[in-house]
Amino acid sequence: MLRRFWMLFFGARERNDYVVQYVKFAWALIFGRGTYIRQRWGNVPDAKVHKDVAIFVHYDKQGRVHGYILQYIKALQDAGRAVIFITNSPKFPDEERRKLNGLCEPVLWRKNKGYDFGAYADGMKLLGDLSAYNSITLCNDSAYGPLFPLDTVYQAMDPAIADMWGLTDSWDSAHHMQSYFLVFHQAVLRNAAFQKRWHNYIHVPSKSWVIRKHEIGLSSDMRKAGLRTRAVFPYRVLLADFFDHIGDASILQDKSLLPSTRKFLKRIFEHAEHGVPLNVTHFFWDRLITEFQYPFIKKEILQSNPSALPSLYLWEKLIRGVSDYDTDLITRHLEFTMRGRFM
Repeated sequence: MLRRFWMLFFGARERNDYVVQYVKFAWALIFGRGTYIRQRWGNVPDAKVHKDVAIFVHYDKQGRVHGYILQYIKALQDAGRAVIFITNSPKFPDEERRKLNGLCEPVLWRKNKGYDFGAYADGMKLLGDLSAYNSITLCNDSAYGPLFPLDTVYQAMDPAIADMWGLTDSWDSAHHMQSYFLVFHQAVLRNAAFQKRWHNYIHVPSKSWVIRKHEIGLSSDMRKAGLRTRAVFPYRVLLADFFDHIGDASILQDKSLLPSTRKFLKRIFEHAEHGVPLNVTHFFWDRLITEFQYPFIKKEILQSNPSALPSLYLWEKLIRGVSDYDTDLITRHLEFTMRGRFM
């Protein structure tokens, strides 16, 4: 009841109202320093044996580990990563945990506090000396895939080029790597400020705080420390590809365009004209997959289509045209979770 009251009066203001965020931060200084791990199974990966680790964060209301999750984790394993599985689910039945046998070690069940970064922090604390590892990947279940082997992505994330990598970047608020798939190499893992960030992590119960201080702030802090950050599929490249592919705004006069497609293209042209950033994983999702072999499609696109993308019903045909990924894994999850709409 208290949470509902707070969100009713303050939730909509929170992103731009730093007073609300700092009130929650002050609260967290007292109550948010501990761990929220409920239960743990298995051992921490030995850095002498497993030099490359992935921390995978999961959430499902019923604690179910769907098939697409297992496929994702298997792909991380195939790419040479030892996987730590962390679920923020309110429930975690034994039969669901057993699906992970042989794929993940350890498995952590925690309270859903601090969102994905709270879970990432608990995973980092569990690893202890971060500098003992060659690389650490942070990833979550917000995307279906990988549609292509992750080896190609990891090869592109060359430590000689950058120290911290994301798949995609964003210019929203400030330039940063999007946090659904991040890779840190040795130069970052040895950095004292980076280690302190995780080992002294405070679980602030504010999504806006987490976005500002961690998703956005992490990239900024790494650059301030003299470390190099880069995206495999950068915004500027994808925007340039859009104009190469579509041409100029005269296409909007094409009478054969469906109204929804015309409205969508107009939005991109207007955003580009005014320098307003777009979410590339939404607006360029199809070109990312077909032309750049981007390995994922974001779940929210198919579940709720918040960016009003046209022709999403073609997603399965598009993926099957370029990938051997089992799209039934996506379909089964959508059948299980979607209510009131058909993508």
